[in-house]
Amino acid sequence: MKRLLEDGLAALCDLLQSGGGTCHPETESRLERLSRDWEDAGLHTGSKLLSETAALLAQRRHGGTQDPLALMDTVSQAARYTRLCQQKYSLDAAGERLKNTTQEENHETDT
Repeated sequence: MKRLLEDGLAALCDLLQSGGGTCHPETESRLERLSRDWEDAGLHTGSKLLSETAALLAQRRHGGTQDPLALMDTVSQAARYTRLCQQKYSLDAAGERLKNTTQEENHETDT
């Protein structure tokens, strides 16, 4: 999960840095792949946002909408979602480590 979130955030950051104006077809494919991976991992909202981002990029590349605000709004929503998921993942991992440490300490005092 951690790696999926890192990959997604990296793709979104790359897109934010480029502004989406000079997007390569590989970026669209990367986002579509990540969207499928996220869906498989249960990140349904994030998957939808990545898929929407890929669709907006495709529209821009094929002469569709030229409104950069719609694209950047979707990218920023996806980035916020990703950061929240990373924070939750970190908190869950810390909670698990604390639980394991407490169990080990209890086991040591029992013996």
